[in-house]
Amino acid sequence: MKYGLIGFPISHSSSPSLFRAAYPDRPDLTYDLIEEEDFERAYARFLAHYDAVNVTAPFKGEAFRKVDVTDTIARELRAVNILKKKDGKIYGYNSDFWALQKLLAPYVSRERRPRVLVIGCGGAAKAAALAALKLRMAVMVANRDFRKAREFCFTGGGMIPLKLEQAAAQAAGADILIYGLPVRIDLVDNLPLEGRVVVEANYKDPCLDQRCTEAGATYLSGMDWLREQALSGYRLMTGLDPDEARVRACGAQ
Repeated sequence: MKYGLIGFPISHSSSPSLFRAAYPDRPDLTYDLIEEEDFERAYARFLAHYDAVNVTAPFKGEAFRKVDVTDTIARELRAVNILKKKDGKIYGYNSDFWALQKLLAPYVSRERRPRVLVIGCGGAAKAAALAALKLRMAVMVANRDFRKAREFCFTGGGMIPLKLEQAAAQAAGADILIYGLPVRIDLVDNLPLEGRVVVEANYKDPCLDQRCTEAGATYLSGMDWLREQALSGYRLMTGLDPDEARVRACGAQ
């Protein structure tokens, strides 16, 4: 059985090592990097050679438009990070959402709704925002393109869109900060972190890990997110239970 990852650039990806950790005794299960700048070329390779693939930036939206069958979550996000062949159809799933629900669930409160600020409105950030919303948290989404944030918040319902320059001020009233941008921007220097839970999507070049240590914040890294996404995603892709202990240990400091 052949599996892989579609995206660009992905030469740095930890997904192959996570997959090997998930199925250490199954050499018949292979996992490749399908690195193409053009989504259609990558998708053609999936159709020709693979049983299922993960999909990462910048192709999650394009992948969604290829699916025949998906679930409510993926339809709300209009993005998938898993494509799977089944019964002659292409199924699509979004394990980013389920990974964030798992990471955020310990911070659900019966006394009041935790306040969440999501910075960014790409595929990972939207999955995080929707995961928090479904956990009955109060969610704000700040993005440089305010129209994109407003459109997403209107579609999801119950979320508040913000301009990016409003993020630092609104972060002061947030319990949880989710940094969903793939790169560091100057805004991070002005975010109040002390006493907060901070989730960062980027595991390759994190920009908040050191600041969280200095501030005593609870830091959930991009690698934490990736491992949770892998556990649910590989199970969906293969139909087999992964070795959870090995996956959780993979890449751990």
